[in-house]
Amino acid sequence: MPEPITPELIQEAASGSQQAFRAIVEANQRFVYAVAFRFVHDQHEAEDITQDVFVRLWKNLHAYNAEVKLTTWLYKIVTNRCLDFLKSRHGRHRNNKVDLSLQLNVNSTSTPETDLHRQELTTLVYAAADELTPKQKAVFILRDLEGLTSDEVCETLSMTAGNVKSNLFHARQKIAEKLKNKYQTTDKSFL
Repeated sequence: MPEPITPELIQEAASGSQQAFRAIVEANQRFVYAVAFRFVHDQHEAEDITQDVFVRLWKNLHAYNAEVKLTTWLYKIVTNRCLDFLKSRHGRHRNNKVDLSLQLNVNSTSTPETDLHRQELTTLVYAAADELTPKQKAVFILRDLEGLTSDEVCETLSMTAGNVKSNLFHARQKIAEKLKNKYQTTDKSFL
């Protein structure tokens, strides 16, 4: 999660200060990229989406509502941009290649076997998430992978708490079923 940005810095950026806006970008670009990457699984596409998110932020910063956290607004922008990408012809027809080296944090006590299992599980979770509906995928990524609260997910996706809960339930159920199917026919000692 990025560092909080002060309302004064946001106001400066909204008034046209490139230096203030640069500080906002630098504080938030890693998390925006991480969210985008979780949706699209492609480094270059995630970079393009991240750049587009900050262009949209720059153009619309004058409309920022100080009652909403900037990170919530950024989650909304990046999620909408990613969903648009996934709905587009390019997003539907691209080859989903997950670059696991960008996602995994390997600790010093890991072994090649545990690293392989972790990579396999990550690949399976992302493949299962790719088969979810766009709403289910967005809720799953924001709630389970990004760690947002249910209220933050509701605000980000403009959904009711019931809709978030329902989509998350179905997303988790589908992903669990995919994992269960995979591991029932392979190494059962892993789970």
